[in-house]
Amino acid sequence: MLRRRIATLGTWIGAPLVRGRGVRMLPTAAGARLEERARAILALTGALPEEVRSARERIVLACTGTITTQLVPSVLLELERTRPVRLEIRRAGGTACERLVRNGEIDLGVVRASAPPPGLASQHLADDRLWLVVSSRTPPPPLSLDAIAALPLVLYGSSSRTRARVMERLGPRGASVRVEVDGRASALAYVRAGFGATLLSLLPGHVVDEKGVVAHDVTRLFPRSRFYVIGRRGAWTEPTLRDVVARLVRHARA
Repeated sequence: MLRRRIATLGTWIGAPLVRGRGVRMLPTAAGARLEERARAILALTGALPEEVRSARERIVLACTGTITTQLVPSVLLELERTRPVRLEIRRAGGTACERLVRNGEIDLGVVRASAPPPGLASQHLADDRLWLVVSSRTPPPPLSLDAIAALPLVLYGSSSRTRARVMERLGPRGASVRVEVDGRASALAYVRAGFGATLLSLLPGHVVDEKGVVAHDVTRLFPRSRFYVIGRRGAWTEPTLRDVVARLVRHARA
């Protein structure tokens, strides 16, 4: 039976694979080449399951500096230890983040809003805390809307959702933005130098711990704002994305 199978394979190859009979049977040149190729294919096939298991999925997440610094590091470390997932981080504000998700340029985004963006899959991460930050060299201001509106404000640009939320309450009270900045570090630098006050949105459990400034929790004075992780509805059921979302939620609420 074995000889018949070898003969059939030789017919398919187009050349005899063995010569001789019984204990004197030896491979032909074609048979030796076939054996060499077959062993190579079997070696690759044996390694394939491990290569597939060790392949790292790539997921791109866009978010603001708050999420980048306060939430993502712990999630990244956990993923590195437990799953073959390569999580790549992009810096994007809320409006840009929505656009990138809708266009399919990123897999997930984290936005700050009063309600989840329409037409996208979303998961509430946590309600934020809003902090008024002033120089430690100035007397502590009264924690009222009128008193905060009277301060020179250092805030992000006009596309910032935190700025829109703050000015919704302070604008009618005469507040004005003295300095526009593009990040938390710049805002704190101006405040530390005594050029005004800023308002920062942070995840629960995080505080402003910087030299030269003092922070006061003023969340109750402003409209509620929440952090949402967002993605395209069609991709939301993919197991790896669901796992990353679950980890973001767990760490945000820890």
